[in-house]
Parts: sequence; structure tokens; C-alpha cells
Amino acid sequence: MQFSQEEIEMARELRSLGLKWEPCVGHYVYDENRCCQKGSPFQDRLYFILNYDYFMSQIGGVERFKEVMLWLPTWDDARELLRSLGVSDENVAVRLHECKALENRGELLVLYKMIAESLRDQVA
Repeated sequence: MQFSQEEIEMARELRSLGLKWEPCVGHYVYDENRCCQKGSPFQDRLYFILNYDYFMSQIGGVERFKEVMLWLPTWDDARELLRSLGVSDENVAVRLHECKALENRGELLVLYKMIAESLRDQVA
């Protein structure tokens, strides 16, 4: 799995907009503060939570983990988030088509932007 710099920046924006998450097995996280001692087998500072207990103990517990790690939702995570925010599958399909996201290989970034819009709408 690879995440672009733009996707990582957008994930930061999602966090700043109040996106809540609970770390679990299967999540990808970006180590913004270089807390992990071992290198990543993926791209630099990108980790996949496979051994939950190991990660939580290495970082100092769940709350500390949530403070220092940036969650990078996958495509499936993003679609579930959009559904939970009331965005229909049809609206997602229309937006992906309008943005030519499939042709441009930018699906995940478009989904992140849609999540950000939904989070902003909730605050407004």
C-alpha cells in the first residue's frame, strides 16, 4: 500500500476536522513523530497495524498512539466513513466519475475530500 503526500496531508486535515478513530488491526498509520524504532516495510514511516498489542505497548498505550499516529483510511475505510456520514453510494459514484478519479488514479484522495466536506457540513 502506498499513500501519496497529498493523501497524507488530507488525512491530517481530516484529523483537524475532528475525525475520530479507534486504532485496530488492519489500519494503516503514518508515524509523524518517528516514534517507531523499526523501519517500515512499506513507505517511510507508514505502518500497518497487525500486532495491536505490540504497537500499543511500543507507543505507550491507545491514547498516546492516537495522539502521535495519523490514521490513513483505506478505500474501504473511507467508503464506510462516508456511509456513516450519510453520503450515499450514488453520490460517491457520481463524484468519482465527475473527477475522473478512476482514470487519474485519485479515488482515495477524492474520498478523503468528500469526508472533509461532510465533516465541515456537520460543524456548519
